[in-house]
Amino acid sequence: MKRKITSYLIAGLLTGIGYASEMNTQNLYLVQYSPGSIDNQLIKSFKIIGRSGNSNIAQAVLSDSEVTLLESFSGVVIERNYGLSLNTGSLEYLDTSENGIDLLQYSELEPYWLRTTGINKLPNVSDSVPVCVIDSGVDEQHIDLPQNMRGYHSQYAGFWNSDALSHGTHMAGIIAAQENGWGVKGALSDGAVNLHISKLIRTANGKNSTIWGSNLIESIEICANSGAKVINMSLSGTKYSSMTMNVIDRLTYDRGIIFVGAAGNHGTAEKKQSGIYNDPLHYPASYHNVISVGALNTNGQAASFSPTHNKIDFVMPGTKIVSTANRHYSVVQKVKAKSIAGYEVEVPFSQIDTGTLIPQSVIPLMTSCLFTLSKEDITELTKFRRLPNDTHKALFATERQCQEDAGKVLLVKYPNTNSGYLYGLDYLTDFPTLLVHKWPFDESANVELQIKSYQSSYLVGAGTSQATAIMTGGIAKLWSQNQQWTRDQIINALKYASYDLGAAGKDGMYGHGLPDFAKALEYLNAGSISQCPSEWYYNKAYNGGENITYLGTIYRANYWSKGSNPTASSNNWRVTGLCDDSVSNPSHVNSDAAHLMNLTGLEAGEVEYECKGLSLGCGS
Repeated sequence: MKRKITSYLIAGLLTGIGYASEMNTQNLYLVQYSPGSIDNQLIKSFKIIGRSGNSNIAQAVLSDSEVTLLESFSGVVIERNYGLSLNTGSLEYLDTSENGIDLLQYSELEPYWLRTTGINKLPNVSDSVPVCVIDSGVDEQHIDLPQNMRGYHSQYAGFWNSDALSHGTHMAGIIAAQENGWGVKGALSDGAVNLHISKLIRTANGKNSTIWGSNLIESIEICANSGAKVINMSLSGTKYSSMTMNVIDRLTYDRGIIFVGAAGNHGTAEKKQSGIYNDPLHYPASYHNVISVGALNTNGQAASFSPTHNKIDFVMPGTKIVSTANRHYSVVQKVKAKSIAGYEVEVPFSQIDTGTLIPQSVIPLMTSCLFTLSKEDITELTKFRRLPNDTHKALFATERQCQEDAGKVLLVKYPNTNSGYLYGLDYLTDFPTLLVHKWPFDESANVELQIKSYQSSYLVGAGTSQATAIMTGGIAKLWSQNQQWTRDQIINALKYASYDLGAAGKDGMYGHGLPDFAKALEYLNAGSISQCPSEWYYNKAYNGGENITYLGTIYRANYWSKGSNPTASSNNWRVTGLCDDSVSNPSHVNSDAAHLMNLTGLEAGEVEYECKGLSLGCGS
């Protein structure tokens, strides 16, 4: 009989009409330019965050007239800054019972995915390739994580060694939770870990909770300069950015870095059942030089939330992933309000506070602890993603009065709007603060709040975020067997050693399939070489003598070129043969990997969800 695990789910960054930011984000841009091409007075306020070839990439706040002026300069490229979110399918808190977290305090779980992927068969290493995790930070002192982690502080996101929620700590545990007799094991569990953390956000839904494209570019450059050979990006957005792509391409070819990205959690079971594989592309996973990772469920099939399209490269286990959590983050899962007349209703909300304090379970709501945003505040949040200064001061004063009156939680409500919910608020506080949507009572009502919250050292996760971290950990341990291997050798080995799921060959649901890292090691140790060179790519420079594959034909470059299509530039390329990848491709198996999903103990329990969703905020 299966044991039953009561689980509590927290969700990821919700996107809505209100976000947190320190800047007028309507005028926030990315600018790519060559040094000396723009007047020094104009670029005085630019913040250089990256590089593309010989050009700088900068973040800048620009007026409309400045944008017009810059667009008139030759070679200058301008993009609006863009937002991304963490791909959490779900983060479920394990119940503190004999069937849950208590087991992990006294025993150690070897996750099923270590066996499914063959990572557990890779030899231990004395020195791992450097790995960088771009995420929400990490609980540095977690007993299950390596003690030699390093990171990057930023004015926007704060200290890297504090986690804005639990997402980053969860990814770090999948990659590097240590074998120590308790808790859970990660891919690099043998102590030989070189892990760098780059933090993107300060809070989950409060101040500085938006992940900006400029922050991602800057983090990628910092990861590269820290020596990272594998960069984990368990985040995504719908906005294509040529500047972000150029940075990734440059570091791929100049530094040999492997980028791993989450494909997103926007897939549907209905499309899969209908054989429709055209979900929207999410970035950075869908850039050419990022490994795009989809997710499998515990039946070995594509998870319902895993997207399907032609940019999926591989799939990895993505459900029931047990890993570490931020021990200091208290998440509110459910809020009910009950009037003195007995009317009771569940209230949708977003948690604004930093989660450092645990709210009481039953709280009389004091009138001094209720704050109402005006329609003008909503307009300001919608247009500029910030609170007006006067409102910010008034909210702070209300919080102080609430505390002086011995209140236990601050509620912020706002007029109903046709534009959707406000899921974020430009406000930083440690005091329990909830942004409530569609508050059903008037301000004079006598109301009691019933709040369910949870805090834990471990979580069960589901999403392409988790699948991505497993891929990152597996690549790092494989590459650490011989750090002289190249990026292309590692990726070719994974293609060769994957279980080809679904339709034969690379497909839009499973990509190349599910990698077997032990088999990939055999391939590399044998000195095997792919029969087909890498596919031609328009944004890569090729030297004379280099071989590429294009539309099934192998070409050799006659001389240096970039952006020269082999079929349109016959002088640049000559045909040397046809690409027969039958000996390089994995053998086709049945439509799923159910036979590889060997769940044990805690993982085999059924899961009950207290709230559902593919984002980071229960109650909405």
